[in-house]
Amino acid sequence: MDRACAGRADDGLCFANVNRGPDGAIWSVEARLQTPGLDAALQVSSHYATGFADLVLFFQRLAADWRGWEGERSYESLEKDLRLLATHDGHVRMVVRLAQTSTPDGWSVSGVLRLEPGEEMTRVASEVAALLAPAGG
Repeated sequence: MDRACAGRADDGLCFANVNRGPDGAIWSVEARLQTPGLDAALQVSSHYATGFADLVLFFQRLAADWRGWEGERSYESLEKDLRLLATHDGHVRMVVRLAQTSTPDGWSVSGVLRLEPGEEMTRVASEVAALLAPAGG
C-alpha cells in the first residue's frame, strides 16, 4: 500500500510517502489536499508515543458508524498541522485543514469533502490502516 485517499486522488485527501526511521517506526506521512483550484501538501509528523494510531481509529470509527452520529468528530495531529472535522448528514462531510506550523507565519488551507458513509468510508479506513501500520504489522 503506497497511498490512502478519502475522496478521489484529484479531489480529496490523500496520505502517501510514509517516512520511517531505522527501526521501522513511522516518523511522518505526506498529507495532500486537492480540490478544484487547490493543491496543498505537507509532511505530518507522527505522535512520538502512538504513531498514527489515533488517525487510523478516527477513520475506523467513521466507517463503523456509517448510519450516522450526532455532532462533530475530530482528529488533530500532534503538531496541529492536520485537522479533520467530520459530521454526518446522510453523507460524511469532512472539513480538512492543513497548516504549516513549523514557522510562526506559516500558511494554512482548508477544504470540504463529501464522502459516502458505507463502502467508501470502509475502504478509506482499510487503506489508512494498511498504509500507517507499524513495521512488520
